[in-house]
Amino acid sequence: MMSLEKNVIDLSRVVSSRDALRILPPAMARRLGVLPIMIADEKLYVVMEDGEDYLVLSQLENLVGLPVIVLKPKTPESVTVFIRKYYPEQVSELDGTPLGLLEEIVFRAMLSRSSDIHFDPERDNGYIRLRIDGMIRVEQTLPLAGMNELISAVKVSSGLNIAEHRIPQDGQLTLWIGNDEISMRVATVPTLYGEKMTLRILATESTLSELAELDMLGMNEQHLQLFLDTLESSHGVILLSGPTGSGKTTTLYAALRHLKKPGTLHILSIEDPVEIPLDGINQIRIDSERIDFNRALRSTLRHDPDVIMIGEIRDAETADIAIKSSLTGHLVLSTLHANDSVGVIARLLNLGVVPELVNSALRLVIAQRLVRSPCPHCVRLEPPSTVDREFFGWNNDAEMLVPKTAGCPLCNQTGYAGRLGLYEMIPVDRNVREMVRNKESEDALSHYLFNDRSLLTLRADGAEKIRKGLTTPEEVKRVVYLNDK
Repeated sequence: MMSLEKNVIDLSRVVSSRDALRILPPAMARRLGVLPIMIADEKLYVVMEDGEDYLVLSQLENLVGLPVIVLKPKTPESVTVFIRKYYPEQVSELDGTPLGLLEEIVFRAMLSRSSDIHFDPERDNGYIRLRIDGMIRVEQTLPLAGMNELISAVKVSSGLNIAEHRIPQDGQLTLWIGNDEISMRVATVPTLYGEKMTLRILATESTLSELAELDMLGMNEQHLQLFLDTLESSHGVILLSGPTGSGKTTTLYAALRHLKKPGTLHILSIEDPVEIPLDGINQIRIDSERIDFNRALRSTLRHDPDVIMIGEIRDAETADIAIKSSLTGHLVLSTLHANDSVGVIARLLNLGVVPELVNSALRLVIAQRLVRSPCPHCVRLEPPSTVDREFFGWNNDAEMLVPKTAGCPLCNQTGYAGRLGLYEMIPVDRNVREMVRNKESEDALSHYLFNDRSLLTLRADGAEKIRKGLTTPEEVKRVVYLNDK
C-alpha cells in the first residue's frame, strides 16, 4: 500500500471505520473539527478542518492515546460536511432498541453508498449484508433472536403483517436520521431459517443534491455529445438496456434533470415505483397490482407532455403506446431488457412492433453496465496479462500498463471505490432503418455498426477506460459478455 502520510484522500470515496469513529465522542469531533478515518498500525488517521492546528493535534493525541496522522483532503471544504454526516447533532433516543439498531445500520449503509441492505437468517446467526458498488459484503452478525426482533420492528414500521411469516410481503419505510429523510422499499420472503428481508434505499435529501449530471456518468465525449444531441429532438424514442443494477435508472434521471433545466418543457414520468422524486417533473406512481399501467400511460398523453419517461417497457402494449406516442410529437425515454444494444431492436420486433414504426420512432439505443473504479490509495500499474491482451486487443502495445487492485483499509480491502458506466450507443441512421426493414440478422446489424461504422462496443469502451486508469480488466470482464466484440 502507498504511504498514507503522503496521500490526498477523497472523502466521497472512502468510509470511516466504525472503530475510528467510536474512538472520538461526537461532541468532541465537532468541536475540534476532526473526522477519524481509520486505525492502522496502532495509529489514528484523521482529516481536520485546520490540518496545521498543532494544538488540536496534540490535544487529540492525548485524548485517544495513539499517534495521529493527518491526511490531506482532496477538497478541504468537504471536511466540515463529512464531520456533520458522520456525527449528526440530532442523536437518536432509540439506542439499544431494535429501531435504534436499524437506524445505526441504515446510517452506515448511507455513509458507504449502499443501494440495498439484506437481513439474512442462516443456521446459527443472522447476517446484515450491504450491497456497495454492486457487490455484497457482510457488515454485521447478530444472534438469530436479535435478527428476528429487528425484522419484526421493520415490519411494524413499514405496515406489514407482523404475524405473517409464510408468504412474501412488500412495504415502504421512511426514517429520519439526522437531517435526512430516508425512504426505503421493504420486501420479505420466507427462507429455510426464517424470514429474509431486503431494504432498497430510494432517496434522501443529501443524495438528491448529489444526483449525477450526464457528464458525471462516465460517458466519453463522443457518447455524451450523441446523447445530448438526441435529447434535443422534439420527438422520438430513446431506449436504455442492461441487466438489473446496471445504472439505467440513474442515466434516465440524469437525462430528465438535463431536460428540465431550461424550464420550457412539460415532463411527465410514469413509474412503478417512483425511485427518486424530482422537482419540476410530474411523476406518476403506478401500483401495478391495483392500477392498469397501460391505461395510466394512455391517460398521461391527454396532459400534452413534451417528454414522457416510462420506467420500463415490459410488454407489447406498452411498447406500442410508447412508439406511437413518439410519432405524435413526444420525446419518450424508457428501458427495455436486452443483452446489448442490437438486442433492443430485436426485442422491439419480437414484441410485435412493426419495422416501419421502429424505423419512424427509434432515435437512439443505449446499452450500459457499471464497473468499479480502483481505489486511488492502493492502485498500482502493471503490464496486462496475455489473456487480457488477447481479450482487449492489446497485443501490439508492449509498453502499456493497466490498473491492478491491492486493497487497503480505506477501501475496506476491496481495492475499489466508486463506479462509472460503460456504454454502447446506436444512433438509428438510414442504413440501420434499411436493415430493420429488410429484417436482417442481429449479426449483420452488429457488423455494420461495430465494424463498418466503428462504433464502440461495451468491451471497447471498457478497454478505453482501462487505458485511462478508470477501471480494471477484471471489472470489465466481469460485466461484459464474452461474445461482445
